[in-house]
Parts: sequence; C-alpha cells; structure tokens
Amino acid sequence: MKKMLLLAFVVGLSVLPMWGQSSGIMPRKSAVPKISTRQMDKSVVDTDPSPIVREGKDDNDSTLYGALRFSPLAVDMLAFDKRMSDTRESFLLRNNTPFRLSRVVLQLFYRDPGGQMIDYRTQTVDCDLLPGTTRKCEIDSFDRSRNYYHVDSPPTRVSGRPFVVTYKVLRYDIVVEP
Repeated sequence: MKKMLLLAFVVGLSVLPMWGQSSGIMPRKSAVPKISTRQMDKSVVDTDPSPIVREGKDDNDSTLYGALRFSPLAVDMLAFDKRMSDTRESFLLRNNTPFRLSRVVLQLFYRDPGGQMIDYRTQTVDCDLLPGTTRKCEIDSFDRSRNYYHVDSPPTRVSGRPFVVTYKVLRYDIVVEP
C-alpha cells in the first residue's frame, strides 16, 4: 500500500509541471508591446506606446446624440502589427471615454513610408472596451497577396513592401446597461 501511494505521489509530481501547459502549440511572439492598464485621471506612463497618427481633422465634433457628444478622440489606436506572412492585422484600441463601448467603426488609410496612398477602407471592429482600458483587436488584412508589412514589423523576405497606417474614428457604440 505504501509503495502504491509513493508511486502515485511521484507520478503526480512529474505531471504537475505540465498541468498549466496547453496542447503544445505556443502562441507567436508579436511586435505588440505590453501596455499597462491605467486610470483616466493618471498621467500617461512612458511605457505606453504612442498612438497611430489620426487622419485629418473631423468636423463631426459638434454632433449630439441625445445627451452624449461624439468625439473622434474617444478611441485611440496603438501598436499596429502586420507581418508579411500574416493574413490578419492586429492593433490595440484604447477607450478614452467614461462609457463601455461595444463596436468601433474606423476608416483605415494604408500608405507607403513616403506618404503615397496604397489603399483605404472602412472597418467595423466588434470589441468590448471598458472605460479607460485597452484591448487587442484583430481584423482581416487588406493585403490578401501577402506583399506588404507594417514598418514596425520587420519583413521575412527582401521583396516585401513597407506601409504605415493612419485612421479616423467614424463611430462607436456605447453600451447602455439597465
């Protein structure tokens, strides 16, 4: 009986380190930096990445929806990532409002580093953004032929073309909770 208990204990100790491991598939390392969650009344920490450049000025700032005022500055896009081999683009969205957001509609502009436009599109991003938080989002890439890579994501082949992204916030949906 003691031998059985000892054997079970030894087997349990050998299996314990594998308990928290997944099915053996490790997530890829991304160029997206870790961003600490911060409260809105605190100052920006030096470790926060700088936001992606916004596209032009928006005159919709005075539009009223009931008692809530739309602001194109309500959502920031941070840390864009798209490697040449990727079919998806990932980025961080930061909610600068005191409201919970469920959907953000962005207009994305893709340009070469010299400023020449490559493509543009309007993209709806379904996500649950709590007030003052940041969340990683993924969308299908505009580059279906896998020829382009974001300037912050180094190329794997020499023949790739770099691009930069700018954006406009067109709309966001506020969650109304009872």
